[in-house]
Amino acid sequence: MKYMIVTQTFPPRTGGMQNVMDSICKRLSINNEVHIFPDHFLSKKYKDTNFNINIHNNFSPKILRPYVKKKFLKIICKSNDVIICDSWKSLNAVPKSINKIYVFAHGQEFLAKEKKFKKIKKSLNRVSCIICSSNYTANLIDKLKISNTKKIVIPPTYSLEETSENKIKSAEKSEVVSLLTICRLEKRKGILPVLRCLSNLNANNLLKPFRWNICGEGLQLEELKENIKKLNLSDNVFLVGKINGNLKQKFLESSDIFVMPSYKVNNSIEGFGISYIEAAAYRIPSIAGLDGGVTDAVIDKKTGWCVDPLNQEQLANVLRDAINNKDQRQKYGLHAEKNFLQYFLGEKVFRKFMDAISI
Repeated sequence: MKYMIVTQTFPPRTGGMQNVMDSICKRLSINNEVHIFPDHFLSKKYKDTNFNINIHNNFSPKILRPYVKKKFLKIICKSNDVIICDSWKSLNAVPKSINKIYVFAHGQEFLAKEKKFKKIKKSLNRVSCIICSSNYTANLIDKLKISNTKKIVIPPTYSLEETSENKIKSAEKSEVVSLLTICRLEKRKGILPVLRCLSNLNANNLLKPFRWNICGEGLQLEELKENIKKLNLSDNVFLVGKINGNLKQKFLESSDIFVMPSYKVNNSIEGFGISYIEAAAYRIPSIAGLDGGVTDAVIDKKTGWCVDPLNQEQLANVLRDAINNKDQRQKYGLHAEKNFLQYFLGEKVFRKFMDAISI
C-alpha cells in the first residue's frame, strides 16, 4: 500500500497547512512509500536520504494542474493505495475510480458563499473520511449535511515535539514581562486592538513593565508601525519581522505570554491556531480570541484567556491580569503544557490520524 499526498499547500512555502502536509508526509514515509503531487516545483533535495518519498512535479499552467495530477494518479495509484488531500479543492485532481480518499478540513474554506456549497458537498461526498482541525470546523461540515462521509476531529499539531530541555528559564530573568506574537500581520489577528488597550493602560500606570515582540510580516505592517509610534509604545513594542526556526525557539524560551486574540473578519477566521499550542509546549499561556477553532487550542481561565478583542473593557481586564499577575501566568502555563502533552503532541495526533485512515 502506498500513500499519495495530493496538495496545493506544501513547503518551501510557509504556513500552518504547509507544516501539516510536511509533517504528515515525513511521518508516513518512515515506514511507508509516499508519493507527493505538489502544486509548485518541489526540489528533489526535499527527499534528502529518504528513499520512501517520491516527488511528482507538475510544470503545467495552473488551470491544467488538476488534470495532469489526475493522469499521474491513474498510472501510479493501485486499488489499495490511500489518497490524502490538503483540502476539498485538491479532490479535483483525484480520479473517480479511487475510493480510499481522506481530506483535511480547516474551517475558513467553508465560509464561502452559498453557491459554492453544492460544489463542496459534491466533492466531499466522495471521500472516506474528513479530518477536521477543530470542533468549529466539524460543526461547519455538519451544516453541509454530507450523509455519506465520516468525519473526525484531529488537531493539526503533527509537527510539534516535546520541548522539556528548552523550557528552563534563567533564575535571574528580568522583571519585565515578555509578550510574544508570531503570526502573519493581518487584521483578524487582533494586534491593533491590543496596542490601543496597552497604550491606555500604560498611560495610566496600570501595568507592570512589559516588552512585546511581534514577529511576522503581512499587509498590516505599516499600519502597526504608525500606531506603535502614535500610541507612545515605541519603548515597549517591537516589530521583529520574519524569523527563522532558531530565533523562534529563543523567543519562545524567554517569553511569558503569547498574544493573538484573533477574531472573524468577513470570511477570514482562525480554523484552529497552532501558534497557541507551540507556546503551550514552552509552558506559555495565551491570550486568544473567541471566534473559530481557537477555543479548542486555548481553554479560557485554564490554559490562557479567551476574549473578544473588540471589547476594550474585557481586553483591558485580561491584559491587566496576564501582565500583572505572575502566579496566574505560571498556573495557566503549567496547565497549557500539561494539555499539550496530553492532547497535542505530534506523535499522539499522528497516531490518531493513522487510526482514522486505517478504518
